[in-house]
Amino acid sequence: MKVNPILNNSIFPSSGTDQHLQNFNLPRLCIQKFFPIKKCFIFDLPTHRKKLAQLETLHNDDLDPEFVQVADFCSYIFSHSKTKTLSGGIKVNGSHLESLVWTYVNAINSGDLPCMENEVLALAQIKNSAAVQKAIAHYDQQMGQKLQLPTETLQELLDLHRVSEKGAMEVFMKNPFEDIDQGFQEKLEVIKFYCCSSWGLGAI
Repeated sequence: MKVNPILNNSIFPSSGTDQHLQNFNLPRLCIQKFFPIKKCFIFDLPTHRKKLAQLETLHNDDLDPEFVQVADFCSYIFSHSKTKTLSGGIKVNGSHLESLVWTYVNAINSGDLPCMENEVLALAQIKNSAAVQKAIAHYDQQMGQKLQLPTETLQELLDLHRVSEKGAMEVFMKNPFEDIDQGFQEKLEVIKFYCCSSWGLGAI
């Protein structure tokens, strides 16, 4: 069975201008517009039809092996999928994409109207705050490992501080999400302030 023609026929809009046909055509037109490349796969039923009502509570062992082992589908996704890109060219994958998907789905399930821009902004704030904590932890680790108190001179302390602070900045720049809220400079200042105030060095 050639499934791609079936898919194309199922999303082909019907002719007409009345409201019923417009409602019928709208999702089909959206699929055509936002998913220009389409490929259809046929999946076996995940389990016996009598158990479908309990599908969300079933364990993997209760699922049909033919449904679980969808090798063709997985192979196509891994070989053809591109990194998801949001408006503004922001690329998301891994834990970032997972967080966005869960937030989006939860908003829909709760009856809210999801706004992707707001979700991305909230995610950026969370991820960038976590990046600050990683940078601070790196600074503390470096100072704790290399600093031998008391130092012979203030300059020795300052030199080690500057090296550790630079390393903390590099750690931060490897971990942030996107500078959506123009907050990079602010977060860098937070790291710098922490590094300086930890040893009473002031702004240097």
